Amino acid sequence: MASAKQDRINRLIYILEHANSWVSSAVLAKMLNTSERTVRNYIAEINRTGSRHIASSKEGYRLDREHAGATGEVAENRQPITPSAPPSHTPQKSVRDTRRDYVLSRLINAQEPVSMFDLADELCISESTLSNTVMPQVRKLLSQFDIQVETHGFATRLEGREQNKRRLLGYIATQGTNGYFTSTDTLKELFPGFDVDGIMNKLAEICQHSELFLNNYALSNLLLHILVIIIRLKSNNELDERDDAIDAADLVNAFSQRDEIVKCADEFSRYFERAFGCPIPKADYQQIVLLIALSIERYSYDELSFERLSSIIERPFVQTVSQIARETSERYGITSFDEAFMLQFTLHMYNVYQRALYHVRYPNPLVHQIMSDFAPVYDMAVYFAHRFSQALNVELGENEIGFIAFHIGAYLERCAAPSNSVTCIVIVEQYHDFARQLVSDLEHALADDIAIIGVMSCDAYLTSHPESDVVITTIDVPVANALKILIGPILTKQNLRKIRDNIAGVLEAKRRGQAHRFLRHVLRPELFARNVQLQGGPDAYIDYLGSLCMAGGFAGDDFVRDVHLRERISSTAFTERLAIPHSIDTYATRSFIAALHNDTAIPWGRHDVNFVLLIGIAREDMGYFRDVLDIIIELFSSVDDTMRIMQTDTFEEFLHAFTQDLS
Repeated sequence: MASAKQDRINRLIYILEHANSWVSSAVLAKMLNTSERTVRNYIAEINRTGSRHIASSKEGYRLDREHAGATGEVAENRQPITPSAPPSHTPQKSVRDTRRDYVLSRLINAQEPVSMFDLADELCISESTLSNTVMPQVRKLLSQFDIQVETHGFATRLEGREQNKRRLLGYIATQGTNGYFTSTDTLKELFPGFDVDGIMNKLAEICQHSELFLNNYALSNLLLHILVIIIRLKSNNELDERDDAIDAADLVNAFSQRDEIVKCADEFSRYFERAFGCPIPKADYQQIVLLIALSIERYSYDELSFERLSSIIERPFVQTVSQIARETSERYGITSFDEAFMLQFTLHMYNVYQRALYHVRYPNPLVHQIMSDFAPVYDMAVYFAHRFSQALNVELGENEIGFIAFHIGAYLERCAAPSNSVTCIVIVEQYHDFARQLVSDLEHALADDIAIIGVMSCDAYLTSHPESDVVITTIDVPVANALKILIGPILTKQNLRKIRDNIAGVLEAKRRGQAHRFLRHVLRPELFARNVQLQGGPDAYIDYLGSLCMAGGFAGDDFVRDVHLRERISSTAFTERLAIPHSIDTYATRSFIAALHNDTAIPWGRHDVNFVLLIGIAREDMGYFRDVLDIIIELFSSVDDTMRIMQTDTFEEFLHAFTQDLS
């Protein structure tokens, strides 16, 4: 697990690897949230170890790619320093979290109260650091699972239901870099006395012979949950009368695979008895049956029909999902969801609903990557999940929202079409029937991409100079104020590919031009602030920027309340250095972006941010939201662009740096 220092060094290397010019120590210090002196020390250490060589000049620092590797004695003895992937994708566990999880591991494994002095010694910290820094973090996490820390004298223990302790373990195991793909490593650290790999392999073998279909996510999740149950039972921690009694019979009876589910649960039970010499208690057996039932696929998607769906899902549920899906497509101006999508998605949401009812977590190892790489799609999923939660009175977390985004994103990719077509002039000489045939082929192949507004000869075009976005021509004619696409007189696959590639570029240029104009319109000097330090975390900064917007008549207090709601559902710090709080359901009176630029980073969810952009969109401008969000995140995903924006001070400098590449 990387220390805070190692994490900064990795991020420093990542910045220099992705920068196209020299980077000053001042900019590096700001991006790493540390001092220039510390930056110089880090660079000296990197050069000393030989893992990389960083060149320096009066302009700053850059990675010397010709000496990227090192050989010889220095290289052999160096400490490993590896380039970090983008921090938003691979969050490293901090020293604070490492200490917190160690204390939790000791407390959750202990049969008797644990000495605070022993904990401090084991962590190599003082008792005051343990009490004042580590234990508040422990209590904060435990409170999410309704578990308390009881301290008497200098001894401490956990007090809470066994069911909640198991949920806590599942949470800790899946909070690493790759979710449950590294969860067994975490469980090995938490329970060093158990053969975690051996147990996991046996559980996987039972599942593979069960005649039940589980996708990779579901299988990993099921195995993790059952592994936690086995570990807790082997440690003499059974479910007790305080835990919710589960009778899985009613749920399982509705499954056509009922016999296979019970058979699989029986195999788990027999394995436990053989391996550990005691039977699985009834309450834990019911828990295993429930987990299996909520992990399997009831139908393969090619077998689905609304008739089959109605045999397992009540009509009001189907209608609710369909209604929220329509509202989502209308709000974000996307293609209406077709029947094939709704069949799959309704079944998925029914499984989500069942998991929520029975409080079964379903970790999503890619949720943070989805949030940063596909923020507009993730935001649609947040809206859908919020409306779904309201309608059915259940709670959905970021993991489930990430899976909803999977479905929506896959559908949008499959149905991807330009938001508006490109106007086109076709220049072709009349020769027998070739001209008419070429235009007919173009219209047939590119009907969704282009609008042909004129067909003319070379002389006619040079005489009239009509306006269009592109000119498709079989003759190499001079073209002004439009993109020329030169093709042969017969429309081949190669020609079509060339046309589509060029059209995609024109549409992207249009999109960026529209976003540039919209951003210049909504970024206002009266809604810009510098170096505002507040207590109270993200909520305080949302309130501050919200007050500026309300004072200017851009939004009301209902809008600000809705922004807080959106932030509680899922953090809007989609990427390093940037948070984009916005509403989930309420429109602004007038569209705006209120911007805060702080030199000192603000802790915001998993990230430390220097920019907070509070976005408000009026109903009539909602069509801009997806592109604006996409472009802003794309901008801050670039090391060079982020460095340029971080060096601004005034509103005019910020606006220029923010929009200069969009025109």
